Amino acid sequence: MKRFAIAPLTALAVVLLAAPLMAQMDNSATPPNVPANPRSFLVAGGGSLTTLFAGNNGFAGNTFDIENVGTQPVTILSWDINCTPGPNPLETVTVYWKVGTAVGNENNPGAWTLMGVDSNVTCAGLDLPTPVAVGGVTLNPGDLFGFYIDLTSYDGINLLNYTNGGPNTYTNPEIELTSNTGQSSPAFGGSFFPRIWNGTVYYDIVPVELQSFDIE
Repeated sequence: MKRFAIAPLTALAVVLLAAPLMAQMDNSATPPNVPANPRSFLVAGGGSLTTLFAGNNGFAGNTFDIENVGTQPVTILSWDINCTPGPNPLETVTVYWKVGTAVGNENNPGAWTLMGVDSNVTCAGLDLPTPVAVGGVTLNPGDLFGFYIDLTSYDGINLLNYTNGGPNTYTNPEIELTSNTGQSSPAFGGSFFPRIWNGTVYYDIVPVELQSFDIE
């Protein structure tokens, strides 16, 4: 049987074999290259404003005003309302809007534009937030729009709960909401003044400028 001898590594071979490892260690020790000038880009921020959840009256709807008091456009995303369930598991909520105040237009259907309908609303009960997935209207800085939230499936048992009194104003750095009326069924029928809408409005603030740094 033949025997093969393995020659010892020479000093040069050791250096050549170690070179890749040494190079890898050197690279990992190199500080990242951070550019002097950052890149700017625009992203959406978000916010919300709640009036109250303290219903002591109710019918089928509310009107109120929202004004953009900030410096960036605001896009309405969705709402929470205060509603009591009826015999049906799902309710239908319709949201209308108009340029300018709701005051004086509560019973005039021609003044309003349909914002959207959510037919899959499950009322959480008195003074508990119930989500309504209707949005899409944008208010630019200084804009004031009227809004009308209507419990379209009102049947005399289910209620859109609201609070007697007002008009009240609720504000944050982006928007200001002023309460107006309670509304009967069908929509644009009788109105009751003053009544405070119970709920939350959710919105995006667009644009917000951020800066990023590339690390290479």
